[in-house]
Amino acid sequence: MVVVTMRPPLVNLRTRLRASATCTVLAWFLLTPVLSPLNARAQASGASQYDVEAVYLYNFAKFVRWPAGSPGPTVQICVAAQKVFVDALTKVVAGEHIETRPLTVRTIQRPEDEVACDILFIDASAKDRLAGLLSVASGKPTLTVSDVPGFLDHGGMIQLLLIDNRVRFSVDLRPVARSEMALSSELLKVAVTVRGQSTGGGAP
Repeated sequence: MVVVTMRPPLVNLRTRLRASATCTVLAWFLLTPVLSPLNARAQASGASQYDVEAVYLYNFAKFVRWPAGSPGPTVQICVAAQKVFVDALTKVVAGEHIETRPLTVRTIQRPEDEVACDILFIDASAKDRLAGLLSVASGKPTLTVSDVPGFLDHGGMIQLLLIDNRVRFSVDLRPVARSEMALSSELLKVAVTVRGQSTGGGAP
């Protein structure tokens, strides 16, 4: 008799990340960033660093407090990045809301394209335009995020890092405060480093 062993199908990593985020967003930050035991599964499912960073960006929006009167009817995520990241992010935020506000993704090329951006993501492919893009966002209620090395030194708010095969992040609260925004203290607890943090920490 021949015994056939059925292997359970691999679950798409992006689906697992989104499912865990709906259960406990904070736990998602602690547990899911490209952990070493998940490397083989991530490769088998086609997930990449772009997929993981896209889910991070989506979850960051849940921890931002924008100034009163500034949020529009949608959460607009403006992206200066490669198409592969834009596609990954578009899939992640499809049908998602922050409270009652749907999330939308918009690709930008020039600083003058930054109109009504709630979040601005700049990847390494746009590092030559970094200064101009950040200059327009400075002082506005726009959460700036990037994986460009030294991003916080250039005035950015959240920098994505790859540490020991995990996607992590660091935060600078000084440009956040200048833009009259606040980040949840729960988010700051899982940051690698937090610059400009007062004794009271972030927003509840």
